[in-house]
Amino acid sequence: MSKTFEDNALKAKVLSEGLRQHLSEVEKYGVKETDLLQLEKDVQAAIEMNQKVEALREEVSAQLQAANAALADIKERAMRYRSIIKQNFPQEQWLRFGLPDKR
Repeated sequence: MSKTFEDNALKAKVLSEGLRQHLSEVEKYGVKETDLLQLEKDVQAAIEMNQKVEALREEVSAQLQAANAALADIKERAMRYRSIIKQNFPQEQWLRFGLPDKR
């Protein structure tokens, strides 16, 4: 969980708990216990959603690393094949093998 997200969620939870402990003092300002309980439930739901997001980020990161490794392998093999063509055939014939006419 990101530090900012965690801080904001915990601040809201602590505030709700503190207000519930002193509900008799703040009821006259429109603060209701049901609203505070709902706030606590919402905080917990937000924390759970963020944990899911973090798990997805880790999965995406792992898949991205695998994709980058696969691409690096593909590029290395393609370079090797290009080199074979460039070293063994005249430039005019490179296009036959799928190489643009460039050095």
